[in-house]
Amino acid sequence: MDRFVSIYNKELDYDLPDNINIYDTTLRDGEQTPGVSFTKEEKLDIAHSLDELGIPQIEAGFPQVSKNEQQSVKAIANEGLDANIICLTRTKKSDIDCALDADVDGIITFMGLSDLHIEVKIKKSREEVNQICMDAVDYGKDHGLFVAFSAEDATRTELPKLLDIYKQAQDHKADRIHVADTTGSINPYAMEYMISALRKELDLDIAVHCHNDFGMAVANSIAGIRGGATSISTTVNGIGERAGNASLEELIMALKLLYDKDLGFNTEVISSLSKKVSEYSKIPVPDSKAVVGNNVFRHESGIHVDALLKKPLCYEPYLPEMIGAKRQIVLGKHSGKAAIEEKLKNLDIKVDDDKLLEIVGLVKQEGEKGVKITDQVFEDILKSANIK
Repeated sequence: MDRFVSIYNKELDYDLPDNINIYDTTLRDGEQTPGVSFTKEEKLDIAHSLDELGIPQIEAGFPQVSKNEQQSVKAIANEGLDANIICLTRTKKSDIDCALDADVDGIITFMGLSDLHIEVKIKKSREEVNQICMDAVDYGKDHGLFVAFSAEDATRTELPKLLDIYKQAQDHKADRIHVADTTGSINPYAMEYMISALRKELDLDIAVHCHNDFGMAVANSIAGIRGGATSISTTVNGIGERAGNASLEELIMALKLLYDKDLGFNTEVISSLSKKVSEYSKIPVPDSKAVVGNNVFRHESGIHVDALLKKPLCYEPYLPEMIGAKRQIVLGKHSGKAAIEEKLKNLDIKVDDDKLLEIVGLVKQEGEKGVKITDQVFEDILKSANIK
């Protein structure tokens, strides 16, 4: 057994869609994190790792941003990956032409649809805006592209206005519509309600693109699936503008282990993918970050370690090998006999109970001082205990 999660998870029928598609936007929305800029080589490397994980759609970038960006997207599109390669465009023919020149399989073309965005940014009538959007959908479809139409700021747009534009997109043969929670300002109950309402009126695929301003991006994404969405936008490590996006690794593992929805991903590459994106983005992964944080499989408490050494699932919901990680037993002020015994065993050192208790006491003393018990510090402790 490699996992042991709450027994109550199985008491409910979640009625999730049979087919759930994840399109990852680390290389586009993730790169829009202030200060982040991937080189072409880094983008290619990340794309290969996403492909190895099994991501079916990779949003490779925003070609119209620059010539270098277009070249990076084109390189990924021509890399021969199993994933379909899509990119972002505004609802402009010039943007879509730029995407076509980058050889992508499809586009996500977007427009702000809330009253706030139309009045402040666009300054056109809603009728004009809707026509611009449909012209873009038509242009993309006429050129053989997969076309997703995204309503930016959808979660702050009245439902009748959303339904109107989404129905138009459906009539114009869009392949998918996107609900963008641009400011991360919806809650999971509202998201499920909203998507359910759209699902009743629409026959095409629905995607959710969630931001994490209130720490609910993953929960909102799952709520969207419960409401009938079939695609989810993610980024590795949850990077992205402001508080970031729905975290790829959290979403995959939550669906797999908490909702019994295994999407067939090669989860053993998650840890290495996380480290790679952290290195290239220069954004450290917090130690307490779910799934990929350094502390997730790192244990110090004596009670925990004693049980872990007998049965790891006593204090872990799943084994670290599932995501390509390793367990760490850390020594410190909370350590007990079991952890010290394990450490001594690894060093092929045997001591009697009295000496073991002495070493435990010395470790605790150093830990109380805030000293990190490295191998060198532990070696010094053994010397002070007259153990060589």
